[in-house]
Amino acid sequence: MKKVFIMMVIAIAASTVAVAQSPAELAKQQKELNEINMKLLNAKPSKDAKTQEKTLKKQGWMVPAGSKTIAKQITESQLLGEELMADETGNPVKRYIIRSAQSVSGTFNAGVAAARANAQVEVAAMLETKIAAAMETKLDNQQTSAITAHTVEKFHERAKSIIDACLTNTNTVLSIYRITPQNNYEVQVQVAFDKKELTARLKRKIQQELEQEGDEDLNDIVDSVLKGEL
Repeated sequence: MKKVFIMMVIAIAASTVAVAQSPAELAKQQKELNEINMKLLNAKPSKDAKTQEKTLKKQGWMVPAGSKTIAKQITESQLLGEELMADETGNPVKRYIIRSAQSVSGTFNAGVAAARANAQVEVAAMLETKIAAAMETKLDNQQTSAITAHTVEKFHERAKSIIDACLTNTNTVLSIYRITPQNNYEVQVQVAFDKKELTARLKRKIQQELEQEGDEDLNDIVDSVLKGEL
């Protein structure tokens, strides 16, 4: 019985790895993220970031007590924007999707949440448009593609839930505010999405939702979109 149980555990683990990242891939990604986080932690504000900070402060922008300085946050955003990874051909591409957004609310925290949501909506709409366009291109080339009109239609129907579920891990790299004449909080944020993690999530979710398990065309579409300019 014990042997049977062990074999079941191995089988379940193997099936999980088949639709997700392997332990080796996850370990490699975590090591890379640790190195990036250490780089951010040790980074000193850049000259450009200090100049931007002065300008923003003159415009009334500030950070909550105990938060990182504006210059430090800008520097971290700049570093993430320069972080590279290799695409499927070994060429360097940007690793993070970085978006800025603003919101006005009665409290700082509510403003940050609303601005983050605005940035996520923008990225989600962009991804839906690009993935759908890539699917249409595959569909037009029926001889070498397993993508069907039904696949494209189903994606359009479920795109919002698919992409929203994959954009849950956002990294807020900048959050500043100023008080409006109406005593509200005008909040500005920058959020970063890790393309490596997003690629893995999208592949799993799209295959699950479109019932195209193991379809290499869908994987190729996600790879081509996420490795492009976003």
